[in-house]
Amino acid sequence: MKLDKLPEEQENNGKKPRKAKGQVVRIEKLEKILAENGDDISDDAIVSMYLPGRRVKRLGAALLRLDKMKIALIFLVLFIALLFVMAFMQEKMGNFTINLNRLELYRRGIAIDDKGTFDDPTARLTVKMVEDATNITITDLPDDLDEYDGNHNGYNYMAYTYYVRNAGKEDVKYVARVRLDACAKGAEQAVRIAVWRNGKRTVYAAPAADNGPEDGCVSFESKKIVCSYEEPDFLVGNVDKYTIVIWMEGEDPECVDSIVGGSVQFSMTIDAMDHDNTSLWAKFVQDIKDTLTGDKPISAAGTVAPDYYNAGEVTWENRRNKDNMAIQED
Repeated sequence: MKLDKLPEEQENNGKKPRKAKGQVVRIEKLEKILAENGDDISDDAIVSMYLPGRRVKRLGAALLRLDKMKIALIFLVLFIALLFVMAFMQEKMGNFTINLNRLELYRRGIAIDDKGTFDDPTARLTVKMVEDATNITITDLPDDLDEYDGNHNGYNYMAYTYYVRNAGKEDVKYVARVRLDACAKGAEQAVRIAVWRNGKRTVYAAPAADNGPEDGCVSFESKKIVCSYEEPDFLVGNVDKYTIVIWMEGEDPECVDSIVGGSVQFSMTIDAMDHDNTSLWAKFVQDIKDTLTGDKPISAAGTVAPDYYNAGEVTWENRRNKDNMAIQED
């Protein structure tokens, strides 16, 4: 029960009535409340009415009685929760992101980078998207889009080139998928996504009005998946190159005035085709064991490769799958 205000006090020697310090409730008012409610009011509630704000004070006193370790633990939990929220927000920001499976691929020595030299291998790349773009046609695109690294956006199109390498100690299988994460006002019906994989280009589009493929395009795999690239034999020392270009195709019949102001959001994920079903703890112990025994330990950053090359680290220039020629192991 909440008391909105205290009963009026009688004037005393011509002075205005005043409330007692701490807003103490008068006995007459408390007796009246008890008479109306009977035994329904607990002792703690009576004390709280008699001394409003007592519960807040008790909470503060309880916090002060906690030892330093408990207080530190509370702040640590709050900090972790904040980091989780920030990470979730970061995962949702941006119009195009590239994410490598950390547990199944990154820890095994697979990494991505926007440079073929792998100066800063990572498991996540964020692409700078083009805002307020208008429609163009495929013939407006430059012919050398696959010859640049990283972000190289142009007039009304997004372009990004990155690399995937295996600098671990075992061959893996992976699948790279372009996903349609969000769309508005039917803009996905007129968008085009061109993907160069190791120099070979394929253009993807949503199915035409008759459910057939658009002219010169391969239809999206589904409403959420644009395309998939499976690599069943990604050998140690291999490097794959991807260039992604996105634009609104002005020649598409669905590119009409109604989609003006619309938007599309894509991402690309790289996942293992052969998931290791052992527990995370077992994987962690195995990594430690490999490090202690010197059994070609895997670098968490994906920067240390087995000694397959006299030149040192694996790059796009000295990759094992260069010109589809396998380099023999020493």
